[in-house]
Amino acid sequence: MPRGFEHDDGWFDILWRLYEDLEPLVAEVEKQTGVPFEVLQVKEKFGGLRFYVNCRRNEAMSQRIGIAADESFRTCEVCGQPGWQREGDYSKTLCDEHASDCSGDASRSTA
Repeated sequence: MPRGFEHDDGWFDILWRLYEDLEPLVAEVEKQTGVPFEVLQVKEKFGGLRFYVNCRRNEAMSQRIGIAADESFRTCEVCGQPGWQREGDYSKTLCDEHASDCSGDASRSTA
């Protein structure tokens, strides 16, 4: 994964659970296809987790990745506590404490 992880540490537990959930699925897909599983990119975009892999056509993997992405919109990217998507000069998912630490106009999204 050439670019590494492009997000803060607060989503560590989300990613750990995702990796645990994907492990048996990866073994199955690699056995069926003969193609090694590869994580291409992990990053924050528009306040949520983006997790790109080389086998997007596997429905079970896509579903589990989607669950992790949904969870990221309720988890502070900095500390892992409950958070909300903040919009202003940027879009990030942060708890109240870390939202006040950031510069720019960040308010809790109502969407």
